[in-house]
Amino acid sequence: MSKSEEQRIRLQDEFDQIQSENSEFDISLHLAKPEDLPDLGEIEIYDYDADLTVATQQSMDVLESLVDLYLSDIPKLKEHSYIRNKMREDAMVYAEAIFLSKMTRKNFLSQLRQVDNGDNAARMHEVVNQTIGQIRENGKFLSNQRTELEKFYKTLRKDLGYNEIENPEVKQAEAESQADNTSSDGLVTNNRDLNEMIKNAMSKKDEK
Repeated sequence: MSKSEEQRIRLQDEFDQIQSENSEFDISLHLAKPEDLPDLGEIEIYDYDADLTVATQQSMDVLESLVDLYLSDIPKLKEHSYIRNKMREDAMVYAEAIFLSKMTRKNFLSQLRQVDNGDNAARMHEVVNQTIGQIRENGKFLSNQRTELEKFYKTLRKDLGYNEIENPEVKQAEAESQADNTSSDGLVTNNRDLNEMIKNAMSKKDEK
């Protein structure tokens, strides 16, 4: 008989002996009963999928409004397969950024609760400060992402010869802005003239 076989038989004999010696051992007597445990309250399982769905919808709303702003007057281009596919891909990237931003904020709140519960270790405060920095970075990334998307559609319009946004809402806003800058005698006042008028009025006030 080989040494490995002898070792196996020896271990098996020891295992059988342990089982026979503890055959009457009732482990349930040594376990805590439910009524002996503290009330931990209802455990809430966070629904990450639902949060990701909300982030995706928010992202699609942003991208659809952006495309509508710059391409609403060019229906054929707005509905082009490339534009539609790009909008969906950009929305996915933007949605992930929104989701990560929410998760970072959720993690930050958990860290603050730990500190409130007495975890005042130097390492804990270091982690909190790092998370604050990450929250700022997330905000910068989202802002830069929107800026890059706006640049893309502005450049696209320019390359196609559409230099001005033919959007009724934008036109109305421009008209209202122009009306606000119109003086009482019907003359349009630009920003430079308006500044000059304010400067002259202040000068007259000082002379008095």
